[in-house]
Amino acid sequence: MHILVVNDDGPPNTRLSPYIRPLVNELEKAGHQVSVAIPAASRSWIGKAHIIEASLTAHYVHPDWFRGDGSWDESYESEENNTPWVVIENGTPASCTQLGLHNLFTDRPPIDLVISGPNHGRNASTIYNLSSGTVGGALEAVFCGKRGIAISFGSKDPQPDDIIQAAARLAVRVVLHLHTVWDERVELYNINVPMRLDVESRPVLYTRTLPYYWSRGCLYAEAEVQSTPKSKLMNGVPNGVPNGVNGVDHEHADVNGVLTNGSSEHCNGVNGHSNPKQRHFKWSADLSDMKKRLQESEEGTDAHTVLNGSTSVTALRANFWHVPGLEGPLYLDQ
Repeated sequence: MHILVVNDDGPPNTRLSPYIRPLVNELEKAGHQVSVAIPAASRSWIGKAHIIEASLTAHYVHPDWFRGDGSWDESYESEENNTPWVVIENGTPASCTQLGLHNLFTDRPPIDLVISGPNHGRNASTIYNLSSGTVGGALEAVFCGKRGIAISFGSKDPQPDDIIQAAARLAVRVVLHLHTVWDERVELYNINVPMRLDVESRPVLYTRTLPYYWSRGCLYAEAEVQSTPKSKLMNGVPNGVPNGVNGVDHEHADVNGVLTNGSSEHCNGVNGHSNPKQRHFKWSADLSDMKKRLQESEEGTDAHTVLNGSTSVTALRANFWHVPGLEGPLYLDQ
């Protein structure tokens, strides 16, 4: 079988993407041909997004050339497209799936299955499934007419090699079983594997998705941005800035030449007009409420299963389906 592997954690990285190489090794050990297309940087929480205004550059990189931080020795970058590992600048899991299926490995046989992952951490519950780049890579496979399987290894904590190897071995067994007995009603499977040494002897269970909704705004926090003192501005531009073009400091300006370093008193360089008030926010996910809900999740859900040490397999369809019975005209109140 020819398997395409994509992910949202990027190239092999001791801290951010420690699981992809062991899974690929196990798939190859089982006798399968594996092609890998991965983003050059982490693309977590991006779902099935494509970055439509960014050009994508594909680097063919031998897996032995990666360093522990996810970079690679560019002096050994393959001059020919003969390595099964490709790293894509500006890539997302979905674009890696698209390019992997249609553009990058045309000298190889057609791809039979797309595996997205293994994610560095769980993807259980509706919010994770709909936000996850890992699940997004498998969703993209479905819309390209292929079977997709998303795999997540359920811990972001550093894991010893023997636990990672056990998870990879079990994941390969589950994948091959699902491919053999694939239910035609299913378009993709979402697998969550707990990280424990005895995982191969623990149950593997079909599960349903835990429904979850944000109880409050908890993904972003206001960021403090240091303001440039008014006395140091001339026509809204810091004095003595050598890299300004047309009077604009591009380290502190947006695409319109407007200063964006946090002060509502800064001018935009045109007739001394002040900018509107600005507030700045940064990604600062507070998932404490979600973690509590996952801990309290009902038996039979993906979250409950993986948190209790078993592997969850959730069969999914790749759609937002309409609500049956709501049909026909709407009679609006006059």
